[in-house]
Amino acid sequence: MRKGFEILRDVRLLKDKLSRIQTRIDERAEELTKKLVELQMKGDNYLSRRYAEEIANLKNLSKRLAVLMFILDKVDLAVQHAIVRYEFNTLATELSSLIREVGKLPETKIPDLGVLFADLEENIRELSDMDYTDLPVVDYNPPTNSEVKAILEEAKVALKEKLEPAS
Repeated sequence: MRKGFEILRDVRLLKDKLSRIQTRIDERAEELTKKLVELQMKGDNYLSRRYAEEIANLKNLSKRLAVLMFILDKVDLAVQHAIVRYEFNTLATELSSLIREVGKLPETKIPDLGVLFADLEENIRELSDMDYTDLPVVDYNPPTNSEVKAILEEAKVALKEKLEPAS
């Protein structure tokens, strides 16, 4: 149970950090857009093209971070479900593969996010190594596993779309 809460904490720390980074990127894109308009009004085509390229790069990065945020939201939901249902074994196997795939995204190598992702991976690895035979029986019947699996599948599909090369 403690490991589940640690994973939940790690996911929420990641989401918070990711949100702050995305906000900074969006603010920078807005600043550059204002400068771009000024340059176009002055007739400086070369610099305005460079600014437009940088704005496009920032917006693309922001979109990729939004997809990563979406995946983390789904992981957050799945972890909450596992905590309620005491189904950590299923969660550990599902999350292990998902987080391994998420680790392939270049956005996870951002210094501020890299350490948090490493902590999350370690906690998920420890969760998957635990013995689940001693867990108490729960009388509460929240949503089924199929709903949680559907949520994780949505996250996997979004991740696969981002990992596939652009055509």
